[in-house]
Amino acid sequence: MLIGALVLGLILAFGLTGDLDRRQSAVPSTAETFTMVELNACWLFDGVGEEQFSTAPQCEADAEGHLSDVAQYLAPLGADIIVIEEIESGDMLHRLNEKLGGDYHEIFVEGTDEYTGQDVAALSTFPVLELGRTDVVQAYPIAGSSFRAPMGKQGVDKHLWATLDVSGRPVTVIAVHFLAYPDEIMRAVPREAQALIVRNLAAGFLADGNDVIIAGDVNDFDSVVLDAAGNEPISCVDTLLRDIDPDTEGDELTNVAALLDQEDRYTYWYDENHDGIDDGAQEHSMIDHIYVSRALAQSIVEVRIDHAGYEAFTVSDHWPVIVTFEIP
Repeated sequence: MLIGALVLGLILAFGLTGDLDRRQSAVPSTAETFTMVELNACWLFDGVGEEQFSTAPQCEADAEGHLSDVAQYLAPLGADIIVIEEIESGDMLHRLNEKLGGDYHEIFVEGTDEYTGQDVAALSTFPVLELGRTDVVQAYPIAGSSFRAPMGKQGVDKHLWATLDVSGRPVTVIAVHFLAYPDEIMRAVPREAQALIVRNLAAGFLADGNDVIIAGDVNDFDSVVLDAAGNEPISCVDTLLRDIDPDTEGDELTNVAALLDQEDRYTYWYDENHDGIDDGAQEHSMIDHIYVSRALAQSIVEVRIDHAGYEAFTVSDHWPVIVTFEIP
């Protein structure tokens, strides 16, 4: 646990999409805190049978090297909750846990992505009360979508939920990895269906009195918390993940990146001109997000996207979102 971090600002209890107080407190906090990391680990696979995916490890030695790189990055952070996307299996999660000292509770529920075999997983220092996933399939376009096509049905192949005992308070973490390509209508429309499924899942946990965190590679932009390049979504995914109960005023969840300056809001570098040079904001986007419920939003101590942690395409092709909370 981290002690004595500086308070960055309080988020309004109502109207969470409004402006945030970014002022730092001059008085160190004495409350107990916990830190969460969200990271797309870029094909955390064992290197066996991934020949069709050029970005995946192509042999066991490469896989072990990548696993070690991820562990060496995560270890000094001392995070209490780690959400990982693009992991192959519970075995790989266990191997990661061992490299981190073996003290984490391992959270893994096998998903249904048969094409890539990618999954999501989590590690937690807090006890796990319950965990699972939903097999709900949603027709699309969903009600409220701005699109009338394509039409079909979609589930959330890569996700899980876990309710943790955070010092006696139930906190449900919903880890997600949605369909890729933010600007493609053929992906955006079924991605809205995925977001609706997760919204309904979150609504149930909120109704039970749990704090809720939705974290992962959403593969979409946020229309309220614009990223460094000013990207705006063509979908309503971000609205679904914030406004969990559309029948009540205000958003139930908020994007923690709202506490960051816009220039720092990017988790991915897309080398648009393929010159191998980071050309700055125009090539930066934020597609990885952490959305948190009101009590947790009011307890935020620090938020950062760790661009200084490693160079792009070394440990991962994404940068992690890291948030520290006072225990509510």
